[in-house]
Amino acid sequence: MDTTGTLLMGRISGNAMFSGKLSLHGVTGALAIVLMIIHAVWATIVLVKNNEESATNFHKFSIAVWAIWLVPYILGMVIGMR
Repeated sequence: MDTTGTLLMGRISGNAMFSGKLSLHGVTGALAIVLMIIHAVWATIVLVKNNEESATNFHKFSIAVWAIWLVPYILGMVIGMR
């Protein structure tokens, strides 16, 4: 879902997302998407294992992923308002 939103926003804004230019927004956004993929895989494993310790560790990781995701989200808003 986040990847779809990212691609749509790139189309709407007219930015070439894969132009080869590095930006803080692009790098943190790519990192956030990779972390969300890892997060989804880990969530599946935690659900299958049904282990309380794994669930606790997963929730800690979830908070970190969410915090990292906020960086490109806020950067995108700031860049969009300029």
